[in-house]
Amino acid sequence: MKQKMDKLKSKIKTNKKFTIFLLVLVLIGVITGAFFITILSSSDKTLVKEYLNNYINVIKVEKIDYISLLINNALNSTLLALTIWLLGISIIGIPIMLFLFFCKAFTLGFSIGTLFFTYNWKGIIMALVYVFPHQIIAILSYTILMIYALSVSLKMIEATFKKKTIDFKTIMGKYSVVLGIVLVLLLLCTLYETLAMPNIMKMITQIIK
Repeated sequence: MKQKMDKLKSKIKTNKKFTIFLLVLVLIGVITGAFFITILSSSDKTLVKEYLNNYINVIKVEKIDYISLLINNALNSTLLALTIWLLGISIIGIPIMLFLFFCKAFTLGFSIGTLFFTYNWKGIIMALVYVFPHQIIAILSYTILMIYALSVSLKMIEATFKKKTIDFKTIMGKYSVVLGIVLVLLLLCTLYETLAMPNIMKMITQIIK
């Protein structure tokens, strides 16, 4: 395990430009998403606020369908990871995977902004509960996958247009291992988000009401 972590750290250092670019993209996505709520029309703001209040009420009365929620969250995260992974082995997938990655960060930012808009200072506490630790781990997991996906995609482009020979078997072996690790991390995040976070959020809403 330590050896794999060392290899991962080495890969991130090797692709420092990718890492910085993706982290900046995450930051832009989160900030954009957080402020997007402010430019919505009054009717849209009302709809968003009602949706959030309904979710909080469902948590309070413990009417959550944990099985359906778990399956839905797991499918969404797995589908996104697999889509990015598959785009990484294509020569035209870079713009699409960057867009999907940005959308993930934007959605996170929008959720944070909505909590703050709806509950003011209480929303800050709720946003912290919503983000830490699972959302941070999930974003970092997608970032790691994106680093490898971009690297593989660029190697495919280089091999295609510059006629360079690459060890496709070795590349895909490492790439598949990264996907496996990311899927495990995302599954753990999904379990926490589905089973633990609603109860923690319920406790927080009772404390700060």
